[in-house]
Amino acid sequence: MRRQRILIALGAVVLAVVGIAAPAPAQDVVKLAVVAEITGGGAPSGTMWRDGVILAVEDINRTGGVRGRRFETVVMDTQSDPPTSVAVMRRTINEHPLAIMGTVYSSSTVANMDVARQAGIPQISGSESVLVVQKGNPNIFLTSFSQQVGFAKLVRWLVEDLKADKIALIYVNNAFGRGGREMFLKFLKDRGKSVVADISTEVQQADFTPELTRVRASGATHLMIYNHEEENARMMIQIRKLGLNVETVGDNLCAQTTIEAGGEALNGAKCHVPMTALSPVPSMVAVGRKFQERFGRVPDHNAFKAYIGTHLVKAAVERVGALDQAKVRDCLHNNLFTAAEEPGLLMDMYMDDKGDADRSSFIVEVKNRKSEVVKVLPMLAGPYTKRACR
Repeated sequence: MRRQRILIALGAVVLAVVGIAAPAPAQDVVKLAVVAEITGGGAPSGTMWRDGVILAVEDINRTGGVRGRRFETVVMDTQSDPPTSVAVMRRTINEHPLAIMGTVYSSSTVANMDVARQAGIPQISGSESVLVVQKGNPNIFLTSFSQQVGFAKLVRWLVEDLKADKIALIYVNNAFGRGGREMFLKFLKDRGKSVVADISTEVQQADFTPELTRVRASGATHLMIYNHEEENARMMIQIRKLGLNVETVGDNLCAQTTIEAGGEALNGAKCHVPMTALSPVPSMVAVGRKFQERFGRVPDHNAFKAYIGTHLVKAAVERVGALDQAKVRDCLHNNLFTAAEEPGLLMDMYMDDKGDADRSSFIVEVKNRKSEVVKVLPMLAGPYTKRACR
């Protein structure tokens, strides 16, 4: 009996620590499965993603939930390993969630998304590799741009605004990095340009001296860095130590997790980013502040992608008028969702027939260890139309 009382007490403590109320009856809740990189090399991204979903669920439940029912999250850890993510996704299916939130790492998403597709459970992913949307999977939806959209915007800014001519590229040799490389080179070629150095690195690589030596020898004036956050930080620190005179550009290069790991070395980096806590969008600033109060850290783009993705699920359900996965999936294709109808989206966004997103985005420069917005970029295409889903 004493052991039973201890277990009950421990359960109450756990619920209090994570800030989740005792479960409501099963018929009153709608499950969202968070499948993410909670441990391993992808943990900086995956834990941001998890916490972005948790914050969105708390906000949605506080304002009445979805169709009168509360969201409830189930968190699953992929350990940042693609094969493990497939096994985890299979276990997730047994939870019968309305939607699956994740994964973030593109190599994992490419590996596991057919499992969710076969189960008919919409998958909302934080991945950005063009490989994800090139597979023709009608069940996958990105909460940010794929590289096909993001790099079109980035290269336009790099060539037209920065007047970059001698450009070197360093990318990570996985699905994420290879997809980015493909799009970067394509959009440069469209503008009659090519790179002076094309260099691959490995996941969790620690020393980039040989690669940076090649960049110096190439005579590059601009270096496009496309790696994961922790590797980005290590590379920037080494660039400063080597005294490499090159202007550094990227996208997740300016992520808050990169800045926190790289410190002063990140100052001066310039990026195209989909979302930032220091954006000129008041609602985004408010969510950034709320996230920091709730979790004790500044959110990066992965946290915002998860927050917006959760509200996207709610917006589609409300427009459909039912908790119908097939109709939600259909509703999310070729459709415009606005912040006016679902404020948690923070900005208007369009989802195309492949599950790729388009929305406004930002050019930032890191100053004093903060990403300051220097320009707002409009949607890549459009105008888009909003359609009913019944």
